[in-house]
Amino acid sequence: MANTQPIFAAVLAYGLIGERLALRGWTGLLIGFLGVIIVAAPQVFAGNERSTGLGLMYVLLAALGVAAGNVAIRKLANRVDAAMAMGLQLLIGAIPLMIIAVLTEHPRAVVWSPGFIVSLVGLALPGTALAFWLWQTTLRSMPLSKANVFSFLVPFLGITIGALFFAEPLTLMVMIGVVLAGIGVYLGTKAEPDRDPVRDQGSACRSK
Repeated sequence: MANTQPIFAAVLAYGLIGERLALRGWTGLLIGFLGVIIVAAPQVFAGNERSTGLGLMYVLLAALGVAAGNVAIRKLANRVDAAMAMGLQLLIGAIPLMIIAVLTEHPRAVVWSPGFIVSLVGLALPGTALAFWLWQTTLRSMPLSKANVFSFLVPFLGITIGALFFAEPLTLMVMIGVVLAGIGVYLGTKAEPDRDPVRDQGSACRSK
């Protein structure tokens, strides 16, 4: 359900920044999302109905929040340095998280072992800071909906890693989902937006 984010983002981008996606792009988004649904459906509907419904609500709210954030990043892409924008959004997000952690967690709950430190640094630098900077840089030159379609590959990369390192099975449904996601990514990246006002604005600024 987290992969509803590209669809939310496409709708918000149309309404807030005037980025209009062509029919081919919408088709790619929907096919890619269908591929993810085919893979996720057995796990989603296998658990307790009440807890699953609550979990889905939280995931959809999170996806909507990420989509809104991506639209904001896209809007500011040509106005703010990518590294500065990345650093500020991580700092702003870290402040409330730090307050909540201090109020709800005990400092001794963290065991500063070498393995934990390596994992923390790996998550903080390449896994978060570098990834956010690359995403910010990408949105300077690519429409949001076209960049976002690659999000459909994330669960399949996870499945591939699971199969390679943890011997998790690759079922027929997974393979069908992979094919559909691949088709969705292809259509989404080949589609040109009907209108990309952010890119037009950036070109106008550079020409001055």
